[in-house]
Amino acid sequence: MSRFLAHGRLFVAVVASVLTSGCSSAEQSEPNYLIGSATGDITSPVVDVPFSGYALPTHIANGIHTRLSARAFIIGELDGTRRLVFVTAELLNTSHEIRLSVVENLQAKYGDLYSLDNVVLSATHTHSSPAGYSHDGTFRRAYFDAVVQGITEAIESAHEDLQPGRILLGQREVEAAGANRSVIAYAQNPDAERARYLHDTDKEMTLLKFEREDGVIGALSWFAVHPTSLTYNNLLVSADHKGIASFEMERRARTRNDTTSEFVAAFAQSNCGDVTGNLNLDNTGPGVDDYDSARIIGERQLDVAMALLEAASEPLQGGVDYRLDAVDFTDLDVGNGFTGAGPQNTCFPAYGYAFAGGSTEDGGGHPLFMEGMLERDSSIDALVELVVSPPAISDELRACHAPKPILYPKEQQDPLPVGVAKLGQLAIVFVPSEATTMAGRRLRDTVRDVLGAEAKYVVIAGYTNDYAGYITTPEEYAIQQYEGGHTLFGPWTLPAFQQEIDRLARALADGTPVRSSADAGDLRGMVESNALGNEFDEPPADGSFGEISRRPDPTYSTGATMSVSFWTGHPDNAFSQGSRHFEVQRLVAAEWTTVATESDGSTKGTWTQSSRTIPPYDPLDPFAEPPAPINEAFTVTIDWQIPDDAVPGTHRVIFHGSEKPEGGAELRTFDAQSPSFEVIAP
Repeated sequence: MSRFLAHGRLFVAVVASVLTSGCSSAEQSEPNYLIGSATGDITSPVVDVPFSGYALPTHIANGIHTRLSARAFIIGELDGTRRLVFVTAELLNTSHEIRLSVVENLQAKYGDLYSLDNVVLSATHTHSSPAGYSHDGTFRRAYFDAVVQGITEAIESAHEDLQPGRILLGQREVEAAGANRSVIAYAQNPDAERARYLHDTDKEMTLLKFEREDGVIGALSWFAVHPTSLTYNNLLVSADHKGIASFEMERRARTRNDTTSEFVAAFAQSNCGDVTGNLNLDNTGPGVDDYDSARIIGERQLDVAMALLEAASEPLQGGVDYRLDAVDFTDLDVGNGFTGAGPQNTCFPAYGYAFAGGSTEDGGGHPLFMEGMLERDSSIDALVELVVSPPAISDELRACHAPKPILYPKEQQDPLPVGVAKLGQLAIVFVPSEATTMAGRRLRDTVRDVLGAEAKYVVIAGYTNDYAGYITTPEEYAIQQYEGGHTLFGPWTLPAFQQEIDRLARALADGTPVRSSADAGDLRGMVESNALGNEFDEPPADGSFGEISRRPDPTYSTGATMSVSFWTGHPDNAFSQGSRHFEVQRLVAAEWTTVATESDGSTKGTWTQSSRTIPPYDPLDPFAEPPAPINEAFTVTIDWQIPDDAVPGTHRVIFHGSEKPEGGAELRTFDAQSPSFEVIAP
C-alpha cells in the first residue's frame, strides 16, 4: 500500500482527446439533473464467519484488511418526475430481502418516491466479504441488519444531498487489469463475432463524473474484472481491488480544489464472468502476494479513473427512465429470434459437474471434478447424494440441461430482477448474474438494436438486486467450463435474458409500463439466525483484557511495517453497524490525529487464539466442518505498513476491544492504547 499512496503522477494527469461528438463542453452545459451521492458502512463481523466467494467450509474470517462500504448515487430529473438510485455494495452479491428491507425503510420516510422500480443495488463481488447476510444456512440477523442499515443510510444521505448538477461521461481502456480465464470457452463463439473485437475481455472503463456548483461530488465507473486477487488463502475481510481503488480515489480527490469533502468514488462491476485479475492464470499475480496483487489491480483501475475524472467532458443530455421487472426463468419460453434454433425453453436451475471443479485460474475446486466434464459418473452421483442429499433429478431435467451433467438442482428458485435504465445517451442493463465477456456484448447489442442512436453508450451492471449464477453464450455453455457449469437455467439462459431485456427496452422506448411478472419470494422471518461471537471470554492467562501482549518497536522507517498486539475478547460479541476496531494516530501540535484505520488497506487486524487454528482447506475431505467458536481469550495483532510518504513523527495505535464475562454479566467495551513509537525517514 505504501507504493499505492505514494503514486502521485495522477495529480498531473494529461488530458487526452475529449470524448465529445458534437456535444457542448462541461463549461457550456447547464445543470440538467438532480444529483446526490453518499456512503454507508456495511462492514461484516470479522471472526468465525465463513467467506461466501469460494464456498469452502474452512475459509473462515479471522480479521480485517479493509472495511466494506455502500456507495449511493441518485440521479433525477430536475422537475422531480423520475429518479434512479444506484448503489454499489462491497459484497459478493446482493439479495432480494436486502432490497425489500431497504425500500421499506425509504418508503417509511419518503412515501412512494422510491420503490422496487427505481432502486438498484449492485455488488462489487468481492470474494472476501463473509456470508451471513443472505437468508440461507449461514444467515446472521445482525449482519443482515447492518447491511440494510448501511445501504439505507447511504441512500438517505444522497437524497438529502440532492442538488442540480451535470453528469459528464468518459471512456478509456484499462491495460493489464484483467485476463480471460476461460479462453477455450470464448473461442467457441463464432469466428465472425470474435473478429468484431480486438480483445477477449472488455478493457473499456465507462465513468460518470458528477459535478455541481459546489464542486465534483463523485465518480461512478464500470469495469469488468473479478475481485479475486485475494484468494481463498486470505482470511481477512476485504473489499479487494475495487474497494482499495475506491478508498484511494476518494482520498486523492478530496485534496483537489474542484471536489467536495464528501467526494464518493464507486468502482462498480460489469460483465466479468470470465475475467480474472489473477494475471498469471494460476490463482496468482501480478503481485508478490495476494495483497500486493489487489493493490496493483486496484491501482490500474484507479489510474484510468483519475485520468477520466480530468478528461470526462461529454454531458449526459436527456431524461431519466427505467423499466425493472421480476422474471421467472425456471421454464421460460424463448423465441427463435433470440435462440436462432427455433423455440426453446429454460430449465429449472441446476449446478453442473464443472461448477464443483471451480475456475482453475482462480482456484478453489474439488479434485474429483474438472472443467469440461460432459459425461455423468455414477460414483460421483452417489457421493453427491451422500453429502448434499439433493432433490431427485428427472430425465426431463437432465435432457433440458444437456450437455451439462447435473451435480444437483436447486430446491427452489424465485423470479429474478432484470431491468434497463436510460440516463440521457447512456443505457444501463441490470442483471442479477455474472455475464461472460461475449454474453455481455450480446446483451449490449440487444439494447442497441431496440434503442438505436438513443443508446450511444451501453454498460452492463452485473450482480444487481439478487444473484443467479452465470450467463454464458450457448456456444460457451456447450463445452462446460466452470462458467457453463454455473449457468443455472440451461443452454438457453443468455437468449432468455436477451429476450427479457429486449422486452423491457421496448417498453422503455415506447413509454409503456411493463407487464407484471410473478412476485419474487420473501424469506425474511423464515430462516433461523446463527449466533455471532462466543458464549463468554476467558481471561488471558498471561495478562488482562486490553493489555499489550507484544509492544511495538520504538522506531520505524517509512516503508516498514509496525506491529503491536493486545489481549481482547471475541470481536463479534460487540458487533454493530459501523463499529470500529482500531486506528493509527500521529501527534500534531499536542493533539492526536488519526492517519490510518482499518478502512484504507495499509493496515491489517488479525485475531488469534493459542489453542485453535483454522485448518487449511482439504479438497479431499468432503465432510470438512468449519471450526466452532471457543471461549479462549484472543490476541489481536495490528500491522501497519507505513506509507513511503508518511509524515515522520510520534505515533500510537488505539484499539477498541470488548470482554464478555462468564455468567451473563454485561459486555464490557474498552479502548486500549499502545506505547508511542517514532516514524522516521529512511
